[in-house]
Amino acid sequence: MKDKRPINLDTAQILAVNNSFIARASILHRASGLVLFLLIPVMLLILSCSLASPEGFDSVFDNFFVRFLAACFVAGTAYHFIMGVKHLMADMGMNEELESGTNAAKYSLVIAVVAIVASFIWVLF
Repeated sequence: MKDKRPINLDTAQILAVNNSFIARASILHRASGLVLFLLIPVMLLILSCSLASPEGFDSVFDNFFVRFLAACFVAGTAYHFIMGVKHLMADMGMNEELESGTNAAKYSLVIAVVAIVASFIWVLF
């Protein structure tokens, strides 16, 4: 009799077992949500400093590191939004087959890469 209980796998084994494009897009969606969650307090601190005075605003946005953090936040928001729309479409019954799900993940990733590049250009330059 074969034991059907779940087995605890480490991350390398999970990636080796499920190497599909859909799974990687989903994992990146969760990672972008975590990054956004961790950056919210930092972004609120930056907003507070920039709204304190005109000198504070200039000092915040003259700093390249702060602009880079803002660009990462905007890029993460764009990626998370686009992949979230893909997940909502999957919840409505679209793209449930492997081929259409893979195509939706690829198209979403292309749109997200364009949005990420655009957000970095917009915030940094």
